[in-house]
Amino acid sequence: LKEDRAIVSEIPGTTRDAIEDMAIIDGVQFRFTDTAGLRDTDDIIENLGIKKTHEKIRTAAIILMVIDINDSLVQINDTIDRVRNTVRESDTGKIILLNKTDTAEQGKRDEIRNNISLTGDESMLFISALTGEGIDILKENLVRIAGNASLDSDNVIISNIRHYHALLQVIDSLERVKQGLKGNLQEDLIATDIRQAIHYLGEITGQITSDEILDNIFRNFCIGK
Repeated sequence: LKEDRAIVSEIPGTTRDAIEDMAIIDGVQFRFTDTAGLRDTDDIIENLGIKKTHEKIRTAAIILMVIDINDSLVQINDTIDRVRNTVRESDTGKIILLNKTDTAEQGKRDEIRNNISLTGDESMLFISALTGEGIDILKENLVRIAGNASLDSDNVIISNIRHYHALLQVIDSLERVKQGLKGNLQEDLIATDIRQAIHYLGEITGQITSDEILDNIFRNFCIGK
């Protein structure tokens, strides 16, 4: 993403909450989620973050395991195994990223290659977030895996990021409408949320008149009783 998005430090457990952002690579839109690292800890708050990490891993289309290349082989294998155990029954694509290559001792890469075994859905890259080494290859791998991912015939693909954000606004507005109907909210307040949803739909499909739609809704539905 080429920008600082969170507080980082050499102290393990700094990252607690999941941080998300979007990026388009070679025309393919990705949503990246940075999560707490997987490790054993007695910190209650950090453990909550780790629980969230497991949840995110289970729903991810691609898993990036960012590991410090300077970790011992035991530590590296432990991190990989923790992710594998979380998605044991899944064929989700996994990329093991050995980061901080700019600080690694000579021969460390060969040591890792010779001692880390990969499964069929895993690949391993050596990168440096600081110098940019390996980032282009990582992007190529992401696009390749995304292209190979199977899509059901019922899946809807949104390729325009503006449309994506507009649809999120539509969903949010309609959720408020739903809650308003359940709670017998005043018609004018419900109408405001409906107009909001129509507005954002209009950003995608072109402008449409909301008055006719509102008139039809309030004419055919009994609201507030």
